[in-house]
Amino acid sequence: MREQILKSAQLLWRFTHVRRFEDAVRAPRAAQEQKLRAIVAANRDTVYGREHGFGGIRTVADFRRQVPINDYERLEPYVQRSMRGERHVLTREAPLMFAVTSGTTGKSKFIPVTPSYLAEYNHAVHVHTWRLLADYPEAGGGTFLIPSSCDVEGHTEAGIPYGAISGFLTRQQPSFVRTFYALPYEVARIKSVEAKYYLTLLLALQHDIRLAVSVNPSSLVLLAEKMQAHAERLLADLGAGRVSAEVALPQPAAEAARRLLRPQPERARQLAAAAERHGALTPKHAWPDLKVISCWKGGTMPLYLQRLRRFWGEAPVRDLGYMASEGRGSIPLVDAGAAGVLALTTHFFEFVPVDEIDAEQPTCLTADELVSNREYYVLFTTSSGLYRYHINDIVRVVDYYREAPVIQFVRKGQGISSVTGEKLTESQVTASLLDVVAARKIDLKHFAMAPRWAATPYYALMVEPGGPTSAAEHRDFLRSMDQALCEANVEYQAKRESERLGRPVLQVVAPGTFDRYRQERVSQGAPEAQVKIPHLSPKFEFGKQFEVVEEIRLDATPVAGGGAGG
Repeated sequence: MREQILKSAQLLWRFTHVRRFEDAVRAPRAAQEQKLRAIVAANRDTVYGREHGFGGIRTVADFRRQVPINDYERLEPYVQRSMRGERHVLTREAPLMFAVTSGTTGKSKFIPVTPSYLAEYNHAVHVHTWRLLADYPEAGGGTFLIPSSCDVEGHTEAGIPYGAISGFLTRQQPSFVRTFYALPYEVARIKSVEAKYYLTLLLALQHDIRLAVSVNPSSLVLLAEKMQAHAERLLADLGAGRVSAEVALPQPAAEAARRLLRPQPERARQLAAAAERHGALTPKHAWPDLKVISCWKGGTMPLYLQRLRRFWGEAPVRDLGYMASEGRGSIPLVDAGAAGVLALTTHFFEFVPVDEIDAEQPTCLTADELVSNREYYVLFTTSSGLYRYHINDIVRVVDYYREAPVIQFVRKGQGISSVTGEKLTESQVTASLLDVVAARKIDLKHFAMAPRWAATPYYALMVEPGGPTSAAEHRDFLRSMDQALCEANVEYQAKRESERLGRPVLQVVAPGTFDRYRQERVSQGAPEAQVKIPHLSPKFEFGKQFEVVEEIRLDATPVAGGGAGG
């Protein structure tokens, strides 16, 4: 029955969503013009539409003349009016909810989610899922592990909920779709990361997981680490069909657990035997028939992907696509690399060459005007009321599919640190880190880097090792990173050689530091799956609250820590 349902859904997606997408990639310009006209026409009778002459817009050139490039601060007054319940401000449709962004710093942003925007978002999901299951049909024979975040963190003064769009999508799933999922919606509402991961594991261990999907691979790595740490209690609970009393669950999640858990003593014995044979219980032993994983692979994610293999085995990993609360930017169709086809049928996109973003009148290009191997800032125009929205993301055109560009997320535009003019980018730090880790065979769970102000400014490299490492290994790593950054960035090298930039300092932080940082961000309202640990923060204060257990300087002996980073 489940197999027939899935086949019917795939057939429907193929002749609706996939066909529309395939038509678009053969004629990107026409598809994008059609999308823009539809968005403008639908919202011309709004406050924003009337102020910006939507009624007279017929072409892309008209749109650019009438509508400025917007950041969130420019649109925020309109968003706030919508949050107070005023109708027809940015869109004719009333928001169903507001998606809360999860930037690594700064206050939260509230993105309206309208029915049309939800349809745009789901359209890209259906195309991606269709291709994934077409390539891995055996995945449909098992259960899907797809964690999501809470969609109701609170309500606006008009009673409109705000939270994570992933949780809203989970709650809106048809009942037949839910039969493929290991996790009920109630798990998304758990605020405690520890309790949420425990119940996620307990429910998932009941099933033959064939497909695992998570925006952030670090979430899958953390899930595996929790499986190892709590294996004994998990197997006891699995065998008894219960949740241990020491795991504090909110009432809805506790009721869902009682409804879904069944005693599985034989499954518990099998997993215990596997843990005994392999020395630990990990996902690759719990779910040996896992067919494919889908998660982010670009930007700063490669460090986590290396650890992912260790815990999850050799299942292929396909990028989930360039996406954010603000919109869905790409649809990956293959496993190789971290790129995807520009999502031409979801939103209207414009691209600004990286070196022109601060110009008074930057060049703005449409999808058909992009050049391979060039990097661009992306502007989104969506059915949520984001018009020419500068999301501060940089993408690179890496290939073409039919006539459509294939893009890869490179970094946030803000991922640049320049204390003395070194203009260090997060992508340079990530590439250097991966080279050094591979060459030195160092096991790192987490890494972050931030500037520190002093008479001679310097960078602090904060690491959480994944295994035992010596002071000599730490010093070698620090020296290698400094050299790699010099090779990657001539300005960094010049500032180091002229001593305008001091020697970097390595700070080994206490175990669990970055997990606690993740929990803190979640407590502040960030969706757990989207919490990103920046490999480079331009903020002098970033990481100063971390407990440092050892500090390594290239010109001094190791300093035993116990306090906060400085």
